[in-house]
Amino acid sequence: MPGRGFVSAAWWDFCAFCCWSALKICYGLRRTHRERVPRTGPVLVISNHQSFLDPMINGVTVWDRQFTALARDTLFVGPFGWLIRSVHAQPIKRSGGDLEAMRVAIKELEAGRLVILYPEGTRSQDGEMLPFKRGVMLLIKRVKPAVLPMGVDGAFEAWPRGRKVPKLRGKVVCSCGEPLDGAALAAMPEEEALATMHAAVAAAFADARTELTAWRGGGAR
Repeated sequence: MPGRGFVSAAWWDFCAFCCWSALKICYGLRRTHRERVPRTGPVLVISNHQSFLDPMINGVTVWDRQFTALARDTLFVGPFGWLIRSVHAQPIKRSGGDLEAMRVAIKELEAGRLVILYPEGTRSQDGEMLPFKRGVMLLIKRVKPAVLPMGVDGAFEAWPRGRKVPKLRGKVVCSCGEPLDGAALAAMPEEEALATMHAAVAAAFADARTELTAWRGGGAR
């Protein structure tokens, strides 16, 4: 983890272990194609957004790479707010207009670290994907990081929008897609780049859904 010391790394590992344990016990979390996570260099993880559980799910999927998550500013209150700040989460307004948060994300990427972003900008109302907002292109054009698409399924059923607390039982899958070249994305017209990233996340989402469907139907893995 470039620029972070032993205490930070140890606290991260402890929190990641607690999150993974809770997700495994409650939802049997399956993480597929983790070998696709780049081992070094700046990485921007982009994922569909089904639930408040998503940062934990995406985070433990890239456990070996400590990350910076950009999360809703309304989450940064009380003990929970302190906790997510302690693992380097950064607040961002729901409108996506918080340029300070984007500057933090750019700084993290330029330092060779990993950032998780939800380009849909908000949680899905029905578990399906939404169009991507343009803010993600600011990071790609400025830093040109590797872009890792992820797909999460089952999290919507575990903690759907409108429910105050999560269910304590369910099944959740997170799948990693093939990394995209940030420089190639930055060179594309904006609409084409957004469509390329949306398609990559949609493919990872479909992979997660296939795995989840087989799992629910008793399919062997």
